[in-house]
Amino acid sequence: MQPKKLIQNVLGTLKKNIIQFGGLSIGNHNFEFQIDDTFFENFEYSEIKKGNIIVNISLEKQETMLILSFNINGNVNIICDRCSDFFDIPVSTNEQLIIKFGDEDFEETDDILVIPFTEHKIDLTHLIYEYINLSLPIKRVHPDDKQGKPTCNPEIIKIIEGLSEKESTDHRWDALKKLKTKTK
Repeated sequence: MQPKKLIQNVLGTLKKNIIQFGGLSIGNHNFEFQIDDTFFENFEYSEIKKGNIIVNISLEKQETMLILSFNINGNVNIICDRCSDFFDIPVSTNEQLIIKFGDEDFEETDDILVIPFTEHKIDLTHLIYEYINLSLPIKRVHPDDKQGKPTCNPEIIKIIEGLSEKESTDHRWDALKKLKTKTK
């Protein structure tokens, strides 16, 4: 793909996650974003390479702030921590963000973002990406089947079990262990 065409594709993908709130009336507004593989391609070091997610955003516009409620549901394809095969894992989270208009000297938190009064749009790309990643479990393994057995790659599991059965000891310690047992 030509560099100019690639840049246009990336910019087009990122523009999809922008809300133009400047022309909206005060009150509630709803937005829906479709997140797919092209979204994750924009993050070079992302462990998520594929996904199919729907992001529903309820925006409440007030005089001096915006309240955004995110409802994120779908699936992402990640690597299993146990067998290193890719598998789909469900993603479901609800988050809320308050956007206030004001000066830069206000301290921001995870739930509050301050933007200048002159701003009329907000790019939600990185927020959506962070919310998806934070919703993933710490331990990422294939789910068990109906019988309660792991669905990991059986060939890899056999290799791992074979390696864990081999008890490797440092023979230099064996002599010390013998001294320890003689003193008892």
